[in-house]
Amino acid sequence: MMASDLARILPGATTKGPDRQWKTLKVDSTRVEARDAFIALRGSVTDGHKFIIDALNRGASLIICNASHTIENTDAAVLSVPDTKAALRTILPFLYPKALEVRMVGITGTNGKTTTAYLIESVLSNAGISCGVMGTINTRYPGKEITSSLTTPGPVDLFDMLHQMRLAGVYACIMEVSSHALDQDRVAGLRFDYALFTNLTQDHLDYHKDMETYFLAKKRLFEGYLTGDAILNIDDPYGVRLADGLRGAITYGFSKNALIHPLSLDNNPHGLTLNIATPLGEIIIRSKLKGEMNAYNIMAALSVCHAMGIENEKIRKGIEALDGVPGRMESVKNTKGLSIFVDYAHTPDALDTVLKNARRFTKGRLLTVFGCGGDRDRTKRPIMGAIASGLADLAIITSDNPRTEDPLLIIEDIVKGVTDKTRILLEPDRETAICQAIRTMAPDDCLVIAGKGHEDYQIIGTTKIAFDDRVCIRQCLKEVYGQ
Repeated sequence: MMASDLARILPGATTKGPDRQWKTLKVDSTRVEARDAFIALRGSVTDGHKFIIDALNRGASLIICNASHTIENTDAAVLSVPDTKAALRTILPFLYPKALEVRMVGITGTNGKTTTAYLIESVLSNAGISCGVMGTINTRYPGKEITSSLTTPGPVDLFDMLHQMRLAGVYACIMEVSSHALDQDRVAGLRFDYALFTNLTQDHLDYHKDMETYFLAKKRLFEGYLTGDAILNIDDPYGVRLADGLRGAITYGFSKNALIHPLSLDNNPHGLTLNIATPLGEIIIRSKLKGEMNAYNIMAALSVCHAMGIENEKIRKGIEALDGVPGRMESVKNTKGLSIFVDYAHTPDALDTVLKNARRFTKGRLLTVFGCGGDRDRTKRPIMGAIASGLADLAIITSDNPRTEDPLLIIEDIVKGVTDKTRILLEPDRETAICQAIRTMAPDDCLVIAGKGHEDYQIIGTTKIAFDDRVCIRQCLKEVYGQ
């Protein structure tokens, strides 16, 4: 493709230099290769115009920049536009036309996004509808699976993947849409046919600074990108706020005012049985997923599938077909019959929820191993310390992903919230902490290892090392019991 091909479709564009041929559009200068086009985007964190020289040094043949920016002494083609963000919304559908043919389901909220995405995927797949998923764990569609580095990829990667999905026959894509992605315009150019709000609890305040700013970032999905139905949890006060401004939204929750709500709930060690009221009549669902939080996820998935026109019986079969979700209250089987679970809970609300639900089916002591991430929201650390020491009989406080912070200082922040020090142990090495917990377990005890879930790495300093809680648990069981 030539630089002039883009110039023709962009209002107000002007060109400078030769009409160079280019092969791929990039927004990250470090990924630029010879003959690529680089578009400089001004974001909430940094300005891509600062990296134009880097892109040129890497061989970019086309630079797309704001008209206010001047580039001198280059053999590359330069395309100046009034606003590169606005230009990107035009360029992406032009480059990846099939992307906009995919029906889009956007899921946003602090907790429950991944499990709800798995549930919707299970319903669609069992109903014979080809679907893809983009989320925290991976991006996947029939015949393809790509490990995720971000919950929501950047705009070029998004359009490229959606284009490939459609070429592979995908009808609908279920996407976890993070607050960072919305704030940074990573979903620029997309339109969502359905948008789901799960809840909003404290997280990412290192980035958003306060809950209101965090909420407003989530709200952008419904104001700037939604063309169809909004699905809202109205047990959450932020969901109520969204519902007040979105007349006709599909609502769910335990509240009888919700359009979709449970008439009865049995939460037991084997899973959940729910009788749910829906506009199409009652539906009884027996799910292998455990805990009240999964009752919300099931109602959320059911609500989205209702909006998509799927009948109750197909929804029931699809939800019941899902055995579990990686790293979400995932049971680690063992020959000793010990109740050991791995969960991604890394926010105060999520930790509170998972421990309260584990307590429901724990006959003996409830144990937990957890930590908090470094270079992230420090204000949640003492809160999580208070929750863990208040709900568990023993909490072993350890490292999560310390990143560039001192693990001992992170633990010190967590301990500030602990009132009863007799209920905690401190062990900065995560493997040692997990083995210590397993050694103290009695047959009726339950152990929840929280914070990392599906992650198979640990970030120490700036280095990512291999570490999987589930693998560690199995190794520790072998060491302790020889199994």
